[in-house]
Amino acid sequence: MRKAYSCLILPVMVLAACGQRHYRSAEDTAHSPEQQAVAAADSTDFSSDISALNSPSRKRVRTADVRCRVQDVFRAASRLEQTVTAVQGIVVESRMKNEAVQQHELPYTSDSVRQVQLYTPTASLTLRVPVGHLDSVVHTLTSMAAFIEYRTLTDQDYTWNYLSNSLKNDKLAPVKKIKPDAGTSSLDIAKFEEEQHEKSVDRSISNMQLLDNVAYSTFTVQLYQPEVADVQVVVNPQQFKRAPFGTEVRTALRDGAVMMRNILLGMLQVWPFWIAVAAGIAAYRRYFAKSR
Repeated sequence: MRKAYSCLILPVMVLAACGQRHYRSAEDTAHSPEQQAVAAADSTDFSSDISALNSPSRKRVRTADVRCRVQDVFRAASRLEQTVTAVQGIVVESRMKNEAVQQHELPYTSDSVRQVQLYTPTASLTLRVPVGHLDSVVHTLTSMAAFIEYRTLTDQDYTWNYLSNSLKNDKLAPVKKIKPDAGTSSLDIAKFEEEQHEKSVDRSISNMQLLDNVAYSTFTVQLYQPEVADVQVVVNPQQFKRAPFGTEVRTALRDGAVMMRNILLGMLQVWPFWIAVAAGIAAYRRYFAKSR
């Protein structure tokens, strides 16, 4: 009998260890970062009273938009990118280009020309800055600006949108499973539950995106500088279009001979006209002689 009990001890210990491991695995999964993020997005617990307009628990989204003229677009854009990176921000987009304004070609020497290209360097940046450093980053840009065309700062409150999504998802949590009856089928119930689940997910994603916008402000920058002239001395292409002098002489003689040939052929082609002219002259002379 003791031998039978001793044989059962090992399987029971193995099953207990597996069950404990499974319980820990399920507990770890329940507290995964993804689920924690969703739970935080659907949370209605605020650290302070949200009825106050300047409450730190309000979900406020700040943005900035600046267009200004600087002395050097490349240097200003590079410094701004370094500043954003230093405060743990992100450069979403940074685009620099030269917009051509005018182009002129001026004579320089007998076989070259001076090419003058006028262009305006511009840059457009989209930055994501931690909300606590937005003012300092904007100040860094404005301190480099020679002329500010416009500067727009916005502070929009999305507290009630966030709270609406959270309460809707919180209301869906305790709903019991719907059972089919005479008017509904299992397929209708499954479709309804799937729609409700998708709406809940969309609201959770919307709140997560809102929290991201609250934590990181979007800073849109447009830079430009005065026109810059790019001067280059290039070979005059007209010089390469002309043939050597000897070739031009031969071509001129050949073209003259062709022209004389065409003239002679043209005169011979209108021989009836010459006969009529000769007859008219002869008749005129005869008439003039009789009149005398």
